[in-house]
Parts: sequence; structure tokens; C-alpha cells
Amino acid sequence: MNIEQARWQDEQRFWLEGPAFYNDKIAEDAVMVLPKPTGILCGKKILNVIEKGPRWESVEFEDEIAMRHGSAFVLAYEAHAKRGKDTYRALCSSTYCEADEGWKLIAHNQVPV
Repeated sequence: MNIEQARWQDEQRFWLEGPAFYNDKIAEDAVMVLPKPTGILCGKKILNVIEKGPRWESVEFEDEIAMRHGSAFVLAYEAHAKRGKDTYRALCSSTYCEADEGWKLIAHNQVPV
């Protein structure tokens, strides 16, 4: 699996998996910008929200863009997520940074559509 494939796999897992995955793959000082009422989260607040909230059952990406810039990797896409009868669509971007312990998510943004 190449670096881009691994980042897309991580991205899908962020949508579907819980706190253990986040704790392993997110930078301690990561920032997330999510729709209200969640809003802007940083660091441990991200894990607190993930521990309390339900995860998505499935997610599909379209219009994917992936670009590497030195030790950073940026993904942009439209997400289509489902949980029971609930559906969610958003334009998203994520930035990963290569660290000694592997690639870590440092920023994520969602704009509902």
C-alpha cells in the first residue's frame, strides 16, 4: 500500500472507528472544524467528542484530491455517510503530517452540503 492509499484508508477509518483509532492516529494538538453545535475542537476535546458520539456505519468519498507537500499530505473530498436512516454529506479536507511515530492527522474540516 502506498502513502496515498494509506491516507485514504486512515480517512475512512476516522469516519467509522472510535476513540482507540483516534488516539493512535491523531496529533495531540490537532484541530477539527465541524458543523455546529460541535464547532471548533482542539487536542483532547476531539477525543472527548468521539468518546460520546455515535460513529457512522458507512462512508463513501467522491471527487477525491490527494497532494503531498514535503512531510504533509492533504486530502479533499465529498463524503456521503450513513447511520441507520440518517445521511450526511459534506465537503471535507484533512491534513496529515509525517512524524517519528508515523503519519498523524493534524487538521480536519467539514462543510455540510
